[in-house]
Amino acid sequence: MAGLLFSATVSTDPVVTKRATKDISSGSVLSSGCTGCHGTYGITTGTALPTIAGLDRRFLMRVMREFKNGERPATIMDRIAKGYSGEELRRVSIYFSELPWDNVQPEAVFDEQGKQLHMERGEECHERDGRHQDRDVSRIAGQGEQYLLMQLIQYRDAATTAKQPEKMARALQDVSDDQLRMLAKFYAQQRDRH
Repeated sequence: MAGLLFSATVSTDPVVTKRATKDISSGSVLSSGCTGCHGTYGITTGTALPTIAGLDRRFLMRVMREFKNGERPATIMDRIAKGYSGEELRRVSIYFSELPWDNVQPEAVFDEQGKQLHMERGEECHERDGRHQDRDVSRIAGQGEQYLLMQLIQYRDAATTAKQPEKMARALQDVSDDQLRMLAKFYAQQRDRH
């Protein structure tokens, strides 16, 4: 009986098979494993991992390719990315880029020192208080404070941890841990009003 039920649900129609294959390989299905860390619809609920919903698709694709090729420091993303083909990574990147951005944390108290550090060290690339994004620059405004701090430390100490643009290395070259905390707090506090 079980064999009869199973055979009744499997189609040999090439149109149905093609549609089912397309649905399975869609970005939404391929990205379902991402929600455990990056939150439902790519919006994280914690402060140590980035929200990926609404980020630039070219940026997401580049970062995923770097993880896959072992060119970007990671705890687990390098192993996860290796399980996807280039086309699958493209579909996941498109899927998340088309989802709406949302802020990670509740609004916090504004920090003038963080703003000043941003103007001196970050505004050239991370325009609009960190809201600017394109193929090379990720949106950092509204990301989790712990995540931002970890990334800033990695970028400052890039000689040992991460490949990065020269401009970023120069901008963070002589920045103290306390200043990095102020920068992370400033960027985390930047809110989009809905």
